[in-house]
Amino acid sequence: MCELLGLCFNQSIRPSLSIRGFGYSDRDNPDGWGIGFYPDRCGQVFKEPIKASSSDLFRFLRDYPGVNSKLVLAHVRKKTVAKPQYMNSHPFRRELDGTMYIFAHNGTIEDLDKLPLTRFKPVGSTDSEHAFCYLLDRIWEKNIENWSDNFDWLHTVLKKINQFGKFNCIFSEGNYLFCYFDKNGHNSFYYVYREAPYGEIKLMDEDLKVNLDKETDSDQKGFIVATNRLTSENWREFNKGELTVFKEGEIIYQSV
Repeated sequence: MCELLGLCFNQSIRPSLSIRGFGYSDRDNPDGWGIGFYPDRCGQVFKEPIKASSSDLFRFLRDYPGVNSKLVLAHVRKKTVAKPQYMNSHPFRRELDGTMYIFAHNGTIEDLDKLPLTRFKPVGSTDSEHAFCYLLDRIWEKNIENWSDNFDWLHTVLKKINQFGKFNCIFSEGNYLFCYFDKNGHNSFYYVYREAPYGEIKLMDEDLKVNLDKETDSDQKGFIVATNRLTSENWREFNKGELTVFKEGEIIYQSV
């Protein structure tokens, strides 16, 4: 199964600890990894069709101070319908009306002919990129100027995609982090809120304890979203079919 990771904070952060914990997920997801973030309005993506733990680039980015952003999206892949290649690795990135969207998906979408495409076309051969292109087509047709008026509409679009398979996704356009959990509860999906005083946490897949009060700016606060709990903190599970939208380290929308 593929796994997802998303971070949304009120200040730019270095996500090295979360990425470190997330990297262990490649034991079951050996077919690619990717990290996307927004150093400015132009989102940046690094990815490879190999195991994260085998990648010098992954280790470099995990520790590199230049990976610093309010929004971070990451993915580790276990192939289902397309072989390991760069073009099939997540996250995917596309420009729409001067805005850079970054998207990653967990699950399998079938009957792709029922999700017709117009303006946007996949470069690779994954169902995930097809779903992303379908979503971008709908956003383009809607001509959205203010996202806060269109969250219910977006939820409807994501539920339609979900009709044709298993669909957990995270995506962003540089301001919001959109997170949707499959209507039938495919895999799992959690989030945790982090604010000062942080205290000590333990990575779930490593015998390592970290005192976040010594590692983190006390003014930083925000959310971490992941397929599986990464730390000993109190993670909350998404409801089936739930869309939650984060911005500046806060939840600003949750579907009923």
